[in-house]
Amino acid sequence: MCCLPKGAASPPRCCPLTDSSKSNHATEEDFAFCREIAGRANANLLHAARLLPGTRQNFFFATYAAMRLIDDTVDDDFLCRPAEVRTQERNAMLADIDKWQGQCLGEMEEGPLPAQVYRALRTTAHCSDLGETPWTGLADAMRRDVREQPMPDWEDFLAYAAGATVAPATIFIYLLGAKPGATGFSWELPELPVHYAADLGIFCYLVHILRDLAKDAERSERLVTVPDSLIRQAGLQKTDLTAAIRSRNPGVGSLAADLRQRASSHLQAGRGVLQSLKPLIGPREQLALSGLIGIYESLFDRFSADYFAGMADAPALEQALRKKLLPSQSES
Repeated sequence: MCCLPKGAASPPRCCPLTDSSKSNHATEEDFAFCREIAGRANANLLHAARLLPGTRQNFFFATYAAMRLIDDTVDDDFLCRPAEVRTQERNAMLADIDKWQGQCLGEMEEGPLPAQVYRALRTTAHCSDLGETPWTGLADAMRRDVREQPMPDWEDFLAYAAGATVAPATIFIYLLGAKPGATGFSWELPELPVHYAADLGIFCYLVHILRDLAKDAERSERLVTVPDSLIRQAGLQKTDLTAAIRSRNPGVGSLAADLRQRASSHLQAGRGVLQSLKPLIGPREQLALSGLIGIYESLFDRFSADYFAGMADAPALEQALRKKLLPSQSES
């Protein structure tokens, strides 16, 4: 998931849902609140989601806002604190993740999610057969971050990515193929949403890592989600990545080439799976999926030559790609 700019103040630890004057059914103001939270990220996934019909958009923004809030609390708040503060607050942060997961699953009302987001979830995800997989996956990834567990090899990366990036991709895929009903959305396609989302999510995540490596390394080495073994193979150390990038150390190019090769394998696998999905979804949903993949494929191609030039060009290229590949979002 993309990080939002860190605010000046830390988010509250708990937002109790005790306002009995309001219905538990979400209002337009609740969904607007979710859109505002999600929109801070300015992520490619959001631009694609804006091509979906309105009820699917509401579902997506409710769930994405919930995911952004916990992800940003961990990345932009907890992990950027001094070591001694993290040690003191680790158990409290883990408890917040437990409460967040309970709210997202509809098992408890009080927790770190604001009332508006919780009501939006009650009206959308809690009335669907989305299931617990995205929520438990992201919660497990956040717990791993908070515990500052090492990521020694590629298998550890894949396990982490199964929650950190496949979770929001699974919800996006769910909303491409789920059918609306009287009580909520339901999934009737041949394979589960995660089957269609897994390779797509990992490919996009690796492109994010390539795009944001310099920014993440400068903020904190704990935000660099690249396996230690890959960094060592490139002749680098995680603690020295910022200096290596600034000096254009050839090892950074070697590391990027390794990540591109791994991303390419997931792209190829994902293309095959998504080809079987496209005939099963509507035209607007196909447009959203094609537009999203097109942005990431173009960014990926830009990183295939001079990686350092690709990093410098990525922001402007990404903006241009959004306008070119998702022109109809202004009509949504």
